[in-house]
Amino acid sequence: MTSRPWEALYPDGALAALDVEGRDLADLLAASVREFGAAPALTAGGSSWSFEQVGDAVQNVARLLAWAGLTDGDRVAIMLPNSPEYVLGLFGTWTAGGVVVQVNPRYVRYEVDRILADSGARFLLTTAEIADRLGALDWPGRIFLADDLESAVDEALGLAMVSPPGPAAASRAGEPAVIQYTGGTTGAPKGVTLTHTNILANIEQRLRLTFGTIAVPAAAKVVNVLPMSHVYGLTCVTLMAIRTGMNQILLPKFDVRRVLETLRDERPFAFFGVPTMYTAFLRQEDLADHGVSAVSVFNSAGAGLPASQAAEFERRTGARIVDGFGISEASPTTHTNPLYLERRPGSAGIPVPFTDVKIVANADDPTPLPIGEVGELAVSGPQVMRGYWGQPELTGEVLRDGWLMTGDLARVDEDGFVYVVGRRKDVIIASGLNIYPAEVEHAIGTFPGVADVAVVGIPDDYRGETVKAVIVLREGVAATREQILDHCATLLTGYKIPRVIEFRPALPRTPVGKIDRLQLTATDFEGSTA
Repeated sequence: MTSRPWEALYPDGALAALDVEGRDLADLLAASVREFGAAPALTAGGSSWSFEQVGDAVQNVARLLAWAGLTDGDRVAIMLPNSPEYVLGLFGTWTAGGVVVQVNPRYVRYEVDRILADSGARFLLTTAEIADRLGALDWPGRIFLADDLESAVDEALGLAMVSPPGPAAASRAGEPAVIQYTGGTTGAPKGVTLTHTNILANIEQRLRLTFGTIAVPAAAKVVNVLPMSHVYGLTCVTLMAIRTGMNQILLPKFDVRRVLETLRDERPFAFFGVPTMYTAFLRQEDLADHGVSAVSVFNSAGAGLPASQAAEFERRTGARIVDGFGISEASPTTHTNPLYLERRPGSAGIPVPFTDVKIVANADDPTPLPIGEVGELAVSGPQVMRGYWGQPELTGEVLRDGWLMTGDLARVDEDGFVYVVGRRKDVIIASGLNIYPAEVEHAIGTFPGVADVAVVGIPDDYRGETVKAVIVLREGVAATREQILDHCATLLTGYKIPRVIEFRPALPRTPVGKIDRLQLTATDFEGSTA
């Protein structure tokens, strides 16, 4: 697009300077310690830590790392469930001048070995349980156990007088802060390198269109159950809460009953989740009995939220779900549906401030396509990554003259609302016609009782490919293939209607919660309905 029509929809102040130049993430915590002081910052297992206590503990973790030999730019891998120690590890690493390497605590040894080797990490912060599960890693670095972190700090400070790391000789703002590994469990590791400026900018960009438009009460709470090891949980919850002075109610994993009890007992201001969490909520008959209506902001991301699911959640709770679009390579947020705007069905919202968007035919043709045409979504802005760690050729494929080629196919309307229709590699080509899975998923998702749906292409002798839909129904709901097809016929052109429909109790997902589409192409699942 040659202009930014979405800026006309911004609230006052949205385009004020982001004020992140020359700052790093250690500065983020230091500013919040000064501003919020004795207010609670972290709550877990019945105990709370104030911002001041977090600040002091972070200084000690930084001393520990310095004593262990960390120097500027060294990588520290963190492989933990959500916990206070994760937050201390993050800011302790940044304060000491290191780079955080995110490692999903569910990963197996082979995956961990590859990430440690690819990143060149010298230190690993994990738990005794995870370390025992992994066994002896093929790696020469040093392991610190979160279970014994306080003792390790005491030992280090007792052996040597280690001063807190002083200010960096030069700003770390443009230097790597996080290496976030993306993709599934196959293929070479791909480490998205995000700088301090990338992440700080994205926090401010999000705030301008979410909490910047509503009053955040003092000592507000946010439930932090999204994995901190994923960039969505890291930037949009953990670091955003530090920035705004919210008390993070930390939960190590998602258990629907525990989360509902937490919502009831803590009365948080905000909750961030993925679509599967909202599916789990809707399966609870007593959902409305847990004070859900008192939560001011519900956010959903990580995957598309079926329209029927969002509508039912909002009907039963009186709440409003804020959803949007993001990608690890953009720290992650590029678009959102703000609370103050009416939602447009199927849209991931408008670009966050200081983000440019265009739709192009492909990476080699930068000419923007006309409004409404489907092509690859390209974005640019201060949140776009520095590149893939140690992979300049791969970086050059996705970063083109300041534009990030997302690999997502989308269209944009005249106001700048984006509609993501699928991944370029997931496009189904049937009889020479392009079919976008997200469009078919949206149509099926409006059928009453559909809790989850995924659409994939499978081989077809005549059409080349044909459309397969895998559907999860809500508990107690029954539906037939014919009913789904009749519903699709009212919303989709004939060639887009699934030829194969399969009902399953759940969709297979990768360790970071994305739908595992490779598993969905199998045709031997018991219960398939062709």
